[in-house]
Amino acid sequence: MSIQISEMLWRYPVERSDVGSNGGRMTATEIPTQVKNNIWPDVPQSERTAGSIIFRKVFVHIANADELALVRPRLFVETYTPGDDSVVIAEGTMDDTQATMAITQWYGSGDLNAPVLTGASDIDVMTEDEALDYFKAGMLIRISDKTAVDQAGSEEYHTIASVSAYTSDVITLTLSTTLANDYAASGATRVASVVEPSDITASASAVAVVSGNSGVYDDTTYPVVFDGVSSIEQDWTLTFDQGNGTDFTLTSSDPALGISIVSNISSTLQPNNPDFGTPYFALDQAGYSGTFQVGDTIDFTTHAAAISLWYKRDIPAGANSLTGDKVIIGLDGESA
Repeated sequence: MSIQISEMLWRYPVERSDVGSNGGRMTATEIPTQVKNNIWPDVPQSERTAGSIIFRKVFVHIANADELALVRPRLFVETYTPGDDSVVIAEGTMDDTQATMAITQWYGSGDLNAPVLTGASDIDVMTEDEALDYFKAGMLIRISDKTAVDQAGSEEYHTIASVSAYTSDVITLTLSTTLANDYAASGATRVASVVEPSDITASASAVAVVSGNSGVYDDTTYPVVFDGVSSIEQDWTLTFDQGNGTDFTLTSSDPALGISIVSNISSTLQPNNPDFGTPYFALDQAGYSGTFQVGDTIDFTTHAAAISLWYKRDIPAGANSLTGDKVIIGLDGESA
């Protein structure tokens, strides 16, 4: 069975604030859709008068227990804000914060400014603001007249071959290929630059053993087992500290998890993820061989079936009030 829409979940990070520690790792808390203030706080008059730029981080989690990958994922601003503000997006890392994020390119959307016909390779796009600069040569763009991402209509993806200088907030994009459909303007067709992350799937690094004797773990024959639901971004360490060469303590790099589990090489290690009721991973007892001694360690890293996405909201000074201001982010991809 392919990945279902119900398995494409948006989750909060550990912190949502306006300070440097905003963001961080993914939590198990799902972000409700079409709910007021699910991402952004209300904007008081003083903030609209002065203007502001604030950031929010989200995660796209492919919670598929069969470990199907979302292949060639594409994220884009499906519908930009109707207000005077603008929201753009960019891919982050699994643990970066507002203070540590290193984003050099943001992605956004605009409206087709003039009708185009099948076979055209030049399109004019009305953007929210020239300064946002989210269309560049080499970028993938999505052109769509669908009323919503999963509704009827036409859509197609193209690579930008070159861009013109802006005329006011209108930019001309020359495409590397020609259009397959006709598209109307006047707000009927949206054009978005596209974030293209790697395939979204859970994974684990190679197991690294440090042994003062002959302790070995064979992760080629007995790899770390995980699934797309419970696997998280985490460094794990097994430390042989019990004095007998068979018992060890499992710890994780995030102290907030509070993991300190004593186990041994005679059993399969399967620490439970209490958020989902299934193990973070499984390390097969059959993989151990040789002789371990006190002080030996086994390290590996698990990666969640998720990517992180930063949103940047820019409210210009003197922005007008608008009840119900919103932005819609789209996700596209295929099941492995």
